[in-house]
Amino acid sequence: MVHQVHQLTKILFTYLLLVTTFSCQQQQQEEVVNLKVQTINAQDVKYASKKGIFYVNDKKFSGEIYWTYNNGTDTLRVKRYWKGLKEGQWTRYYPDQSILEYRFYHKNKKEGEHISFYPNGEMRFSYHLKNDVYDGNNLAWNHNGKLISNMNYKEGKEEGAQKVWYNNGKIKANYVIKNGRRFGLLGTKNCINVTDSVF
Repeated sequence: MVHQVHQLTKILFTYLLLVTTFSCQQQQQEEVVNLKVQTINAQDVKYASKKGIFYVNDKKFSGEIYWTYNNGTDTLRVKRYWKGLKEGQWTRYYPDQSILEYRFYHKNKKEGEHISFYPNGEMRFSYHLKNDVYDGNNLAWNHNGKLISNMNYKEGKEEGAQKVWYNNGKIKANYVIKNGRRFGLLGTKNCINVTDSVF
């Protein structure tokens, strides 16, 4: 009987812990969903970043702030914050208002897919990050649309197949990282590894 009561208490405690955790996570998600509480023009306010916290008119900022080009009408970039921390999608634009790049943040750290485009609309790069470091497949192209880099990362470190090409399509580096060791064409130049010189 005592064992059954102990088991029941354990189950009840686990259930309450899960409910509390889920409730907190749901509240945080709702806060982020409702992030766009205000949209302001950077020219209309006093703003500053201190020790990683963004302030508008001396208060931790929650919302969306945008900058314009010199003409005062075309958007240059848009940043989003929650309680002074970088949060959500940041966007930069070319003067013709086409997208230059998307970046994503969560609690001041880079997260998810970061994408950049050339002025002609061709993809420049697609990087994946988690907790502020590369994590996943990172691709880069030259302005003609040729793939020039295909790198893989796990928790900020190279892991798996790594390939880099010259603009003419010739292979520059082609190697695999397995258990922290490199195998294959390293693409060294002047005693500097290609991973040190390209990125």
